[in-house]
Amino acid sequence: MMKHKKYSIVMMLPIIAAIMTACSGDNLEAEYVSSDHLAAGTVINVSGEASKDHVIPVEANCAWTVTTDANWITITQPAAGRGSGSQSIVFDVAASTVPTTQTGTITIKTGDGIERIVTVNQRPGAIVVVPSPASMFFVYEGGTQTLEVSSNSQWTATSSIEWLTINNAQSVDGEGNQQLTIHANENLNSDAIMGAITLTDADHKVAPITVYVQVGGRTPKLQLTPANDVSAAGGTATFGVVSNFYWQATVTDLSPAGEWDWTRFVYNDQLVMYGDPSGEPVDATMEFEPNPSLEERVVTIVVWTDSPIGNNVSQTIQIRQLGATMPVVYLPSVTNVAMNEATLTFSATSATLPITACGLVYAENPNMVNQGTRVAGTLNGEEATVTIPNLHSGTTYYVRAYATSAAGTSYSEMMSFKTRLTPGRNDNQTP
Repeated sequence: MMKHKKYSIVMMLPIIAAIMTACSGDNLEAEYVSSDHLAAGTVINVSGEASKDHVIPVEANCAWTVTTDANWITITQPAAGRGSGSQSIVFDVAASTVPTTQTGTITIKTGDGIERIVTVNQRPGAIVVVPSPASMFFVYEGGTQTLEVSSNSQWTATSSIEWLTINNAQSVDGEGNQQLTIHANENLNSDAIMGAITLTDADHKVAPITVYVQVGGRTPKLQLTPANDVSAAGGTATFGVVSNFYWQATVTDLSPAGEWDWTRFVYNDQLVMYGDPSGEPVDATMEFEPNPSLEERVVTIVVWTDSPIGNNVSQTIQIRQLGATMPVVYLPSVTNVAMNEATLTFSATSATLPITACGLVYAENPNMVNQGTRVAGTLNGEEATVTIPNLHSGTTYYVRAYATSAAGTSYSEMMSFKTRLTPGRNDNQTP
């Protein structure tokens, strides 16, 4: 079966390099390249994929050469890039490996230096078409917004419905990065209406991208998504607001009652937030200070629409901050006892607030330990080692470990040890 050649020609017109010349002999005309067949600036556009057998017909009555300056273009005919008389130039292109359009040239030249240049543009191998924003929302009056298209290819933007236009048209062709003017007509309905703009690349190498466009209804709508709980250590809580009108969120109550300085909207460090209409949830984020109380705290927020045509609606949402938990302190163990000192190790953890102080408290009377002498320690992770100095020899001491956070101080169970009466050979022995 014969192999058919592909003609990749701009505007589907044949490209012919007509080299009209008398190449040898006496009294012959100078070489001449006819612009009737191959005009300066001839362009061939190819896709980013590998392709073969692109053809440029050549008419000549003498020898000529053909070369290319691009390593992704391969001249397959004529052999060695040399031709004579009328024949076709055939070339292949390799798949593009760059995300932008690349350009190469094919030069057809006679012996006297007369030449014609064909420009070959190859579209990107990795097509990118990215709209911004990814979706659009208009209030019921409609209006105009800007859609930015970031691309390295040719593309088409098409509206799905008659009330939505792109640059005053239903379909627009573009290339590279551009800004489109999107216009939506006024919505006379009580409920929202939905349209879409579809972006399609010229080579269909990526799936069409849809930018959904919503025009809000004339009846105020309000939808809230719940907020997450906040730990006693503090942090943020976010709830979503969807409204087709401008809206306001205001903190109306804090429980337990008291100071109002432990929470605020991140938006403006206040207890009031203002929001814009949108087709997607708008994040309303509140920041919380650490809760040193063992009791949980609750914030009550009222959100309502601000419609100039009335019929406003409101909803209430609550955010809960958990109460703190006390540190957990484990029973100390003796690692070394001498006549006048002892070294003990203990562990302490806190599930909520950080431990700010720790150590040992001791006394000779087991009933007076909590009021006894304190020796501070330092946690290394969850473990601390503390040495108690200035002890009496041969004496029994009662000890508890302690750890303090903003929620308060916790103690371990009590244990005891006895100092040596006389020096021992091995101070690490435990009596």
